[in-house]
Amino acid sequence: MIKRIHYFALFFLLILPLLLPAQTSPEEFLGHKVGADRKLADYNQIQAYFHKLDGESGKIKVLTIGKTTLNKPMIMAVITSKENMAKLDTFQSINKKLRDARDLTADDANRLAKEGKVTVFITCNLHASEITSSQMAMELAYKLVTGNTPFNAPKVLEEVIVLLAPTTNPDGQQMVTDWYRKNVGTKYEGSRMPWLYQHYAGHDNNRDWFMLNLAETKAVTKILYQDWVPQIHIDEHEMGATGARLWIPPFANPPNPNVHPLIWRGVALCGMNMAYDLQKNGFKGVQYGSEFAGWWDGACDNTPWFHNTICLLSEAASVKVASPINIDLSELSESFVEKSMQFPDPWPGGWWRLRDIVDYELTLSQSLIKTAYLHKKEFLYNFYKMCKDSIEKSEEGQPFAFVIPKTQCDYPTTLKMLDKLMFAGVEINQAKEDFIGGDKVYPAGSFVILMSQPYRAYAQALLEIQNHPTPKRQYPNGPFTSLLYDNAGWTLPLQMGVKCDQINNPFKANLTKLDKIPSPSLTPLPKTSSFIILDSRLNNSYSVVFALFQENTEIYRSQDILVGEGFEAAAGSFIIKNTPQVQKALPGLLEKWQVKAYPIDTFAEIPKAPLKRYRVGLYQSWRANMDEGWTRYVFDDLEIPFTTLHNKDFKGKKKVNLKEKFDVIVFADESADIIKLGKPNPNSRYARYYRKPPPKYEGGIGSEGVEALKTFVEQGGILVTLNSACELAFNEFQVPAGNAIENIDRSKFFCPGSILKVKVDNKSPVGYGMPSEAAIMFYEGRALSTRVPPQGWDRKVVARFPENDILLSGWLTGEDVIARKAAVVDIQRKKGHIILIGFPCQHRAQSHGTYKFLLNALLYPEIN
Repeated sequence: MIKRIHYFALFFLLILPLLLPAQTSPEEFLGHKVGADRKLADYNQIQAYFHKLDGESGKIKVLTIGKTTLNKPMIMAVITSKENMAKLDTFQSINKKLRDARDLTADDANRLAKEGKVTVFITCNLHASEITSSQMAMELAYKLVTGNTPFNAPKVLEEVIVLLAPTTNPDGQQMVTDWYRKNVGTKYEGSRMPWLYQHYAGHDNNRDWFMLNLAETKAVTKILYQDWVPQIHIDEHEMGATGARLWIPPFANPPNPNVHPLIWRGVALCGMNMAYDLQKNGFKGVQYGSEFAGWWDGACDNTPWFHNTICLLSEAASVKVASPINIDLSELSESFVEKSMQFPDPWPGGWWRLRDIVDYELTLSQSLIKTAYLHKKEFLYNFYKMCKDSIEKSEEGQPFAFVIPKTQCDYPTTLKMLDKLMFAGVEINQAKEDFIGGDKVYPAGSFVILMSQPYRAYAQALLEIQNHPTPKRQYPNGPFTSLLYDNAGWTLPLQMGVKCDQINNPFKANLTKLDKIPSPSLTPLPKTSSFIILDSRLNNSYSVVFALFQENTEIYRSQDILVGEGFEAAAGSFIIKNTPQVQKALPGLLEKWQVKAYPIDTFAEIPKAPLKRYRVGLYQSWRANMDEGWTRYVFDDLEIPFTTLHNKDFKGKKKVNLKEKFDVIVFADESADIIKLGKPNPNSRYARYYRKPPPKYEGGIGSEGVEALKTFVEQGGILVTLNSACELAFNEFQVPAGNAIENIDRSKFFCPGSILKVKVDNKSPVGYGMPSEAAIMFYEGRALSTRVPPQGWDRKVVARFPENDILLSGWLTGEDVIARKAAVVDIQRKKGHIILIGFPCQHRAQSHGTYKFLLNALLYPEIN
């Protein structure tokens, strides 16, 4: 009998694979090995493969987590044991209970840590041209569900839930694949696309992780802090080809002081286990502990630190999309040839292929999953401990709360800021009564963000002033060498023009915790009033005005402050004739944009200037300019009508008359050489990276386009240049202004992405609606020097740096170099204007507080 049972069991094991549906490998599905030279799976194929694997295995479940900017479905695979798959809701609930740690004892947390499953979130291919991880994800999923891993996958998946997003930029993944396939076998094989690989942001889609502008960012953020709350997250990227083969954490100095030390220890544990597993499997050229710092809050790979999530970044050396490259040893940077403690096994050079990157990424991903399994209970409990510490522990001198007063210059923008904080998990309260905090009395309706909350670090990092440590110099008094990974300062209330007070001492207030941010109450307007006022301090007022222009509305701008019954409106406020068409359209617009309007009857004595409907053009080069994309985003977000202009629109067989079609033309932050010639200056540090594009995308606006712009301005057009585009005006128009820091050595002046103070002439048309003192994001900016203009020119400084105390948040050396220099200049040339804005006033659609410099240029009144 026993013998029969033995034979039956053996027979059953032999035929079991035939009884179960076989899991299709990526190679079988695609018809080529993952990572094969010059072969890529596009997003449609990736989706189809994951859905097929879902149908063949009970260990994988494919979810749609959102829609992309261009309306593609975003997918994420949940990979775990079949038993866990039936109780996913339970494990998600445990993660949230450990996060919301107020009512949990240590014993409760230990019990939940034992019962729960460690959740590991792997995000791939955020930067679409860094495409390997989108390919690798298919093989990783296959290996996990089939057990073809260096560990016992069935056992590991009993304790680990893997969330795998094969690409967090599906639109771009498809674009890059299509472009690559189109050019394989030509001299343009592996070339960059002439447009952004994220509709608005391009590479800057990894700079949107506290602002949450993009649909893709929101979808992933919802997974991180609302739906799943993973304890571990890794974002997989690629970098340049001639350095290390792979960079992994730990991160470099400086660490952000808000991040819990257990995060850095957890990151180091996971990173060093990756390094060990890579080394034992013979992978050379792995670097850690330098290059990428632990300071900034704003990328997919670092914002989770501030949410007590162990978050890692990997950066593999790239190929030419999917085309192999051969690198001679002499072509590697010297620091990647010599051994060091952070780089103990250099790569000797040779062929580097897409499949090489796949193998490195597979190894590090599997290592992370294994580490999560080995330390499962610790990771779960320590997540609770960090959240508990955030709620209960506060060091001396740290804030008790941040208060956002009810009275604001731009209340709708204030609500927008609060909404973004809440979406990322920040707890927000509203005062029911007046209260005293610090030495101020705050009215009922003010918002209070108490620091006793699980995501304290995130809230504090966004609301406080950043004081970045002094970067290192190459030698005493020499230039600075410590280049930051993005910004040194990013204080969100400063960027958005929101009043926000840090209060260190505890206070009492009658507060209500909010589930959602309330809309402002709007009072219906009387139909009998002759005119309606919209305050120019509100960004949304401009959206209402652009919408009303569709009704051919009669609109003026005030030239001074307006005071009426129950209101005071800034200079530049909009005076709207209250016609029947306006009475029909305006209530819906005010509700949509959350804007208050005020009636007036007296009109004749108000100093004002008429406003016409401006036709706006926005230049788009073929060099995939991120700032142009963000400008497009701002225009779309505020529903500002505009036309995209390309090189061909500035030149033709006949002389181009731009003024026939446009009143304002905007050039976003871009090199003057790119704008005019379509390529960098031969002496530029970027020249060696330039690769000639297909003929259709060559060149710039050319001399012909420059002459067309000159005529456009002289005929009454308004030319707006942002940041480096100001060089076009300096070089080609000979405007009476220049860049005061153009040739200043970095040892004398250095400001890496920081927030600076400017004084604003808010009675000047370009400064309308701005406070007299404002905060600007100075990101690779200009300090503008003006000079006495020649005949036919004039200039007006709209914003300038003060004498001292210029730095508000971040880091700055050499403030004397820019003291008293201009930041915004309005130059008049015959009938038209050239508006020089020496910094990105719409920086990544984050700096709402300085949008008005651009918006005012689009709605410049007709002043005699």
